Amino acid sequence: MAAMAPSQEPAPLAAFTAALRQGRMPEAAAAVPGLAPQGLVEEAFLRFRELRRALPEGPGLRALAASLAKEASGARARREASWSLDSSRTLARFTYAKREPALLFDTGDLHRVFLAAMRLEGLPLGLDLGHHSKPMLQLGPPLPAEVGGEAEWGEAVFRRPPGEAAHLVGRLALRLPPGIALLHWQEAPLHATPVVELAGTSEWVWECPPERLEEARIHVRAFLESDRFPWVRAAKGSDPEQGRAVDLRPMVASMAWEGHRLIFSTPMAVLGATNPLKMLGAILDQPAETLRGLVRRSLGLRADPRLAQGDRFAPKLRNLYEDAVLLSGGSNITLIEDEDDEPMRLG
Repeated sequence: MAAMAPSQEPAPLAAFTAALRQGRMPEAAAAVPGLAPQGLVEEAFLRFRELRRALPEGPGLRALAASLAKEASGARARREASWSLDSSRTLARFTYAKREPALLFDTGDLHRVFLAAMRLEGLPLGLDLGHHSKPMLQLGPPLPAEVGGEAEWGEAVFRRPPGEAAHLVGRLALRLPPGIALLHWQEAPLHATPVVELAGTSEWVWECPPERLEEARIHVRAFLESDRFPWVRAAKGSDPEQGRAVDLRPMVASMAWEGHRLIFSTPMAVLGATNPLKMLGAILDQPAETLRGLVRRSLGLRADPRLAQGDRFAPKLRNLYEDAVLLSGGSNITLIEDEDDEPMRLG
């Protein structure tokens, strides 16, 4: 990704990271004084923690760790003190598609891909208030490896506005690997509920190979005609019979054939963390690893009540922040938590 276009990272941070990756501790330490004026100390400490296991142990490494930890702690305290008054932070939501040849990526891989792309483009990602601050980048409901997506969601909080949407889409598209397509980018209010909490239903499409169609139709008919469809999920590293039995029937809200394509929807509240590919394999009586062509084509989102409550919500957030700081000395604040039941179809 770094070779696709010149890096747009701030020069002090790029120099610090490059020195770290090459194990040059004196050069990394020399870059630290240039980080604070641009508010990059915490980000540098985050990079250091990410790379530390690969760095050679020694006095230089320990001295750098201690220096960075002290500087980052002070920067975090200052950021925490002004958190509720900071009006420069912005929230951006984006949609993307995952297709061949990127189907092997799972949600964790995709998170790393988007994080790296935003860093290389110099986008000012914000950090949360956790004990070890992390970038405020979150992807929507999980999408496992080998499953495609045509309307996936992500959102990120930036320390300041990152730029005009159309320009950002073009810049990030140069960074993303083949098979990952950035579709849309828009700003949203900071108090908006995360997409992952608004997700109501997922609609899936499976392209059935012609040689499997007749057998697949028989299994689907049996599933739809059943009141209960027990499935024993294997516990990791154990015999499948020792796993936990679940009923697959309520996990599927609808299922029908369109020619050789199987269209079905799953309510997210019931599906939970269940891998849709494994669920489909259980219905078809096929090993999940032999199935190909499953795609989430849309995600149904409930309406967000917070979008109409901005005038009342800001004081509430400030009070939550103050209480958390007083009671816990700086716990990680999640600014979002609400539900509604009006469905809204996006994608």
